[in-house]
Amino acid sequence: MVKIPNGLMTAVGSLFGIGYLAGLSGTYASAVTAGLLLAAFYLGAPLWAAAAAAAAAVAVGIPVAGWFERRLGRKDPRPFVLDELAGMLIAGLAAYLATGVPAWASVAAALVWFRVCDILKPPPVRQIERLPGGWGVVLDDVVAGAMALGLALATMWMFRLAIG
Repeated sequence: MVKIPNGLMTAVGSLFGIGYLAGLSGTYASAVTAGLLLAAFYLGAPLWAAAAAAAAAVAVGIPVAGWFERRLGRKDPRPFVLDELAGMLIAGLAAYLATGVPAWASVAAALVWFRVCDILKPPPVRQIERLPGGWGVVLDDVVAGAMALGLALATMWMFRLAIG
């Protein structure tokens, strides 16, 4: 097994320090991810690249979240925000899938809905959060991101109907 330096684990899991900011570190991480999504969208990155980045964040996030939990001695430690990156990338796919609306509107809707789903944890998000180790930490945000994706797409559909 490859030994990964603690500093690298901390940097990746906290999104290079965002998780250590005072206040709403999950919201900060989600907002930064929204900005990165918009930049990627406007620079012409394809849908598969955003989806691959989300998959990579999940694959890396599960073991890193477990490491954070062991190191800090608590479930879902606040400094770990790589799960917000994964969930927001999933929710932000709305920018690629919603047609006829500006990407910024889709990403904004995705951001709002992701934070709502991540904070309120409607079923099955709360139940998935109870999975052991890094699995629960990351997969609850994956499910919250998927829910937010659906809600953002519905919001964009209603927006398109409203503007005719």
